[in-house]
Amino acid sequence: MINFSVSVSQNKNMFHYGGKIIEYTANFESDLSQNHPTQFLDSVFVYALKLSEGDVADALLFCSVGTVPYSEFEMTIPLINIPIKVFIFNIVNEDIFNRMIRNLPTKIFADSPEGTFGDKDKVTHFFSSAYWSYSINENFANAIGHLVEHFEEGFKVQSVVDERDLTVNQLGIKFGSLLKDRLHFPSEIISNNKSLTYGKNSNN
Repeated sequence: MINFSVSVSQNKNMFHYGGKIIEYTANFESDLSQNHPTQFLDSVFVYALKLSEGDVADALLFCSVGTVPYSEFEMTIPLINIPIKVFIFNIVNEDIFNRMIRNLPTKIFADSPEGTFGDKDKVTHFFSSAYWSYSINENFANAIGHLVEHFEEGFKVQSVVDERDLTVNQLGIKFGSLLKDRLHFPSEIISNNKSLTYGKNSNN
């Protein structure tokens, strides 16, 4: 049984437990995660709640860390245009990490991009926005989301601000806000929002 609690994160080791989420996702049934993405999201969140002993903030943080689909990325320093490689995680072996990425759902929304990657990155956007919304407030979560997008654009991690990222951030913010009242599940939000189409960047 999961004991639901409303509190600020107890600051458990987020990388240790984020690694547990990576391992859980790596061992998930791939067909289930791809064909039933909302069930997958619910399952990961429930597992994180068990790891956090019911602490919602910790659970959201573990989900955020454990679903990042990159172990490294390249950024370019503005003005001098020097590319540097940034390493994010080294908490599980490469095989487990690659299986986690494989099992992250590709087609979460009706307008998810075609291809093998699709909307895999939207999982961590959703959970991280929920974390900031729940732990602090909606305005702070919204500001963080925009800051990250403009950082990625400025440092050429991506070419332009991705409006679909900002849209899924809003879903995460709503989820985090709802969790302050009682326990909810990601599927309740995702199932009511079938598309992330937003402005001119609907295919990002």
